[in-house]
Amino acid sequence: MQEHDMSWVRTEMALAQPAPPTERGAYAWVRKNLIGSVGDTLLTVLGIAIVVWVLPQIINWAFINAVWTGPDRTVCTTASQGGIQPDGWTGACWAFVNAKFGQFMFGTYP
Repeated sequence: MQEHDMSWVRTEMALAQPAPPTERGAYAWVRKNLIGSVGDTLLTVLGIAIVVWVLPQIINWAFINAVWTGPDRTVCTTASQGGIQPDGWTGACWAFVNAKFGQFMFGTYP
């Protein structure tokens, strides 16, 4: 039986190489985290569907149907509540937020 010495020692450093394009950047992150498996893909599609369904409603409520100016919250109430908005109206009341901003920031400090 012959003995062969198979050990080898590198005498110089190997050159550094960049990672493959499919393993770096946004594409790799999406592939790993959002569509890495069937379950991940289904949850990603479900999340996108929920955002597409909810975001326009939030934008409509918060900005388009919102009341921006007024002395207090009465400009935001509906006719059945004694206000000026039509019944069934919904929207953010930024006039109330502006009127009560100090209280929102500091609370009811004695």
